Amino acid sequence: MKKILLFNFLLISILNPALAQEKYMDIQSKVKTAEKAYSFSDPNYKFLRKMFTGFGKSEKLSLANLSKDNVGVAIVLSDLSSKLVVSPAKYTFDNNKVNISAIRSKTTGGLTEDMKEYVQKYLYKMEEVGSTKLFRSLVLNKPKTEGVFTQNATEFVVNEPNTLSFVRGDEDWMYVVSIDNKYKTLENPRIIMYAFKISISGKDIFNTENSIDDMEKRRITRVDNEKTEKEKWPLFHDFRTDDIRELLKELVMKEPFKSNQELQKHIEKLDTKITRFNLKDYAAQFNYFLTLNFSTFKKKDQFEINELLNIQHLSAHALADYYLSQGNYDQAVAFYKKAAFEFPYEVSSGTTFIKDMERIIYDLSKSCYKAGRKDEAYGYLLGLIIDSQNNETLATKDLKSYLLHEKEDNRKFAADLDRAMKTIKPSENGYSFTFIFKNKEVFFYPLRAKSLEEYQQQIKNSEIYNYLTQ
Repeated sequence: MKKILLFNFLLISILNPALAQEKYMDIQSKVKTAEKAYSFSDPNYKFLRKMFTGFGKSEKLSLANLSKDNVGVAIVLSDLSSKLVVSPAKYTFDNNKVNISAIRSKTTGGLTEDMKEYVQKYLYKMEEVGSTKLFRSLVLNKPKTEGVFTQNATEFVVNEPNTLSFVRGDEDWMYVVSIDNKYKTLENPRIIMYAFKISISGKDIFNTENSIDDMEKRRITRVDNEKTEKEKWPLFHDFRTDDIRELLKELVMKEPFKSNQELQKHIEKLDTKITRFNLKDYAAQFNYFLTLNFSTFKKKDQFEINELLNIQHLSAHALADYYLSQGNYDQAVAFYKKAAFEFPYEVSSGTTFIKDMERIIYDLSKSCYKAGRKDEAYGYLLGLIIDSQNNETLATKDLKSYLLHEKEDNRKFAADLDRAMKTIKPSENGYSFTFIFKNKEVFFYPLRAKSLEEYQQQIKNSEIYNYLTQ
């Protein structure tokens, strides 16, 4: 592919000698005139200077970096009566052609809130750009590429239908100066300055104090804060829970829900995005949704999935998480069980279903322990140790911690465990298994059903069993 690219590039240069003769020096005076029209006091002038300085110090960009899509920022130098505005930007390379675009709102011509968030991150917290909503849409967006590129001694030159652009760069940044391709006949041609970060590592031209170490420290702080928030306000389906609002719109298109006035009143109260921080505002709505009769939507065979059923699963699971956060542990236990058995998660992926179920079982153990129901808590953790997709290590760690805190006798606990393993049996639903640990029935969901002997052997081979019997 690179050989084809290079061949096409050389061919274009040969067939377009006029383009190859274009150079930044031809427009430099117009660019400097446009730049001087803005005040040093403009809050965004410092970013403009950084971009021009970077362009001036850079050499010709490598062909490898020229041929990569990228996202960045842009400043337009055209309306001299306006203040400088930093906008999102997209560089697209496709089919050996280029598109370079500054992004603005199609309706207002300004910046949307999503665009402002993206620019703020790009200028001050580069490592967080990827978490913005606009970043994801920019990456997925594939505009039409019409720009033909060529080169001179100091830069690449891209000729698009209305714009002529000069591209330079180094190992960290790509810089572009674009001008109206009729600049020779225009007194104040439209000029745009672009900057695109090639790699997250390396220097940050906008925030010179933003070293890699600083970014890593902020990342660690952010992760710690997010962990604290998730522990204080748990919500397993942190993105999917808000889907309830969209699913309800579909639900009320059908009878008998279409004529249910009480349902309509509850839907009207879901007027903002559902997050882990506002679950308490919608507890009444979640409880009401669980009273609705969804029997007409129950799947007719094991492969049929109806997303509307997830209105109730997501409601039940959110309520369980809410009660856990409020310290109402017995209610949390009750609603985790509802989410597991009365309103199971409707997904086509078995691994996704098991992931949801294992989180329910883990949170059941946590809720039971905090409610003073320690034997049930032990049982649920043992269930994850018996057969788990990826929670055995976590369950083992928690169980060891509980045993030490409760000063349990390890040998006696091992004997209780041996007795419990003899009680394993399939549940009535045909998917989960139950066992009795110290007179408390608990359940677990295996990835695939195994024999009683296999489960017993898995426990004896486990780290926790070795810990108890050593």
